[in-house]
Amino acid sequence: MIAQLAREVDGSGRISRCPSCRAQTAEQFACVSGLQLMRCTDCTLVYSDPQPRTTVRARYVAEYDLAAHFGPLAPRKRVLFERRLRYVAPPKEGRNRLCDVGCADGQFLAIAREHGWNCMGVELNPPAAAAARSRGFEIVEGEFESAEGLPWRRFDLVTCFDCLEHTPEPRLFAERLVNLSRPTGTILIATLNLNSLAFRFFGTRWSMIHPDHFTYWNAQALERLFEDLGWKVTEWKTFGLGRDFVAWLDAIRRLRGSALMASVRHQNLHPGWDVNRGVLAAERLLNRGLGLTGTGVEIMCTLQRA
Repeated sequence: MIAQLAREVDGSGRISRCPSCRAQTAEQFACVSGLQLMRCTDCTLVYSDPQPRTTVRARYVAEYDLAAHFGPLAPRKRVLFERRLRYVAPPKEGRNRLCDVGCADGQFLAIAREHGWNCMGVELNPPAAAAARSRGFEIVEGEFESAEGLPWRRFDLVTCFDCLEHTPEPRLFAERLVNLSRPTGTILIATLNLNSLAFRFFGTRWSMIHPDHFTYWNAQALERLFEDLGWKVTEWKTFGLGRDFVAWLDAIRRLRGSALMASVRHQNLHPGWDVNRGVLAAERLLNRGLGLTGTGVEIMCTLQRA
């Protein structure tokens, strides 16, 4: 499969097929700062073509420090991870093995362990993998698409958050996610939602349109990807406005001494404002509306074998 995919990418990084459904028909979707985006006319996936694979991989292996990046965000990430765990059944005796693909610094693994899961992870970024190991987890370091030594068909829950958009080979990536799971297991996956309010409002100015993201998904494209592998979406939902909408609050926070800043302080919108009890209550209400309309910035799917 890897050799086949390699043949479908020429020296310029151009690809000849949809990286998900393998269809050869596509139309131009957008061009953003030199980044060419195409939309598959079959499964509706939007993907970059050409793909800067070598450059992006080098950034994640040798330049980025995801442990340092996610460290200050730990309180907010805990809120998100706790929410995600509520969408799957709790572990049972003998049915408690979890693998998190793209586990970053291992914070989700630590929270899942608190809930009774027996966890391991897969991570490409070396500093993040080291941080996850320091929490006491077995971590397979390297590209998931080619990683060796994984315990296939052993896991009751396979999770993958905000990683699918980073792989240039989503079909191979999904095949390996499926192969990690037991026949009765569950996959929980979250990625960016191209049907989000953020994209509809900001269009090509949406900050998530970035060279690091090879693919942009909606519910239809996700369902098609896993249906072709014999898995079905049992539930999907969208949530979150996205950072483009809330960036102004961080700007306000930096306006020291102003009357507006005093008002913000009075409402407890200080660093960590996004885990304030009142803010979280308002966010829950907002997410209900985003869920009903399918316009949240993230789309999350629960999958089981068909």
